[in-house]
Amino acid sequence: MDDLSRRRALKVTASTAFATAGAIAYGGSPAYAQKEGDAGQKNRPDRTSNQGIVIQFPRPFQGMEDITGEAPAAKDSFNVAAQGYGSFTGLAYTVPAHTSGNIKAKIQTPALTSQNIKDLNTLIEGMVSASVKTYVRDYERTHASANVSYWAFWSGGGSASYEKTHENMRSSGLSEEQVTTIVNKMLEIAKTMSKVEIDFNVNNSANDYAVSGSLLIYTLSGTISTSNGQAQYRVLANKGIAGSGDASAPAGGDIIPLS
Repeated sequence: MDDLSRRRALKVTASTAFATAGAIAYGGSPAYAQKEGDAGQKNRPDRTSNQGIVIQFPRPFQGMEDITGEAPAAKDSFNVAAQGYGSFTGLAYTVPAHTSGNIKAKIQTPALTSQNIKDLNTLIEGMVSASVKTYVRDYERTHASANVSYWAFWSGGGSASYEKTHENMRSSGLSEEQVTTIVNKMLEIAKTMSKVEIDFNVNNSANDYAVSGSLLIYTLSGTISTSNGQAQYRVLANKGIAGSGDASAPAGGDIIPLS
């Protein structure tokens, strides 16, 4: 694929992704985040001021709206109540044409960090077969779920019950003991989940337009359940799409603890 074709493909992907994010977010409750340097901004789901960054996460899938207290038939597992693009608008950044730049924004919502995901992926890849590892790594390179692709893979890309993810984990070659080890590690990390910030780089070097203001990041959320208890979780991918519509560019970096 030549450079022009790659740029056109990115524009089509971004346009589709932003349209999808808008459709997913419609009717959902927005969360709010601070711009760098804002002090004392609280979560205000009812706030419409442009002083904060508006975050729209995917709505729970039908039938998954109230799953916190659900008793899983599978002893150790996790469910997925929602997944898809989360949209961040009102970000204070502009990356000129033919350059790269940074997005750093404080998010007033809890999520796992990129280091948490890396630790989990290392644990998982020490247990799954070589073929599963290769498949998921290839999937990461082409899919928006990026470094959270094991979660997306085991959920089947949509809503997923505890039983479905448990079955998919076993089908990927994991023993019952290995599933228990992985899910207990998920639970341990989820119990310490706290507010995070985005630290991304935008690669706009191939484009003759500026990108600004918005960011799409793939996200999943749900509940983890083991014999040691339950905890809700949210994961955010380490890659996304900066800008909007035809004026977009790839972005990537880390989800880091809130400083």
